[in-house]
Amino acid sequence: MHIAHRDQIEPMVTDHGEIIRELAGPSHSPLNRHSLAEGVLPPGKGSLPHYHPEVEEVYYILQGEAEMEVDGQVERVGSGDVVVIPPKAIHHIRNLSDKEVILLVSCAPAWTPGCEVRV
Repeated sequence: MHIAHRDQIEPMVTDHGEIIRELAGPSHSPLNRHSLAEGVLPPGKGSLPHYHPEVEEVYYILQGEAEMEVDGQVERVGSGDVVVIPPKAIHHIRNLSDKEVILLVSCAPAWTPGCEVRV
């Protein structure tokens, strides 16, 4: 059994404002084939358009409302929504509200720094 507490995991803050904590993944847990991260998007912040050649992603929105774009399709997403992102799909999420958006991100195979291609 491996237990980690969110508050003990050092967050990564991207240059465009996302706050990401890898809750479980190969870098610091026994997982090898998938990973789970928490993403926090402050008001007005979001990810840059990107894709993963091999990774399937699932976003589960815990709190807030955002705009999600996957391969040109734009939808509003909010608390309780699940977004499935297949490999090679260009995607990004943006917080257009005045409150934080919090989401869980599951990746299989596990996310690694080299698995992302920015467009």
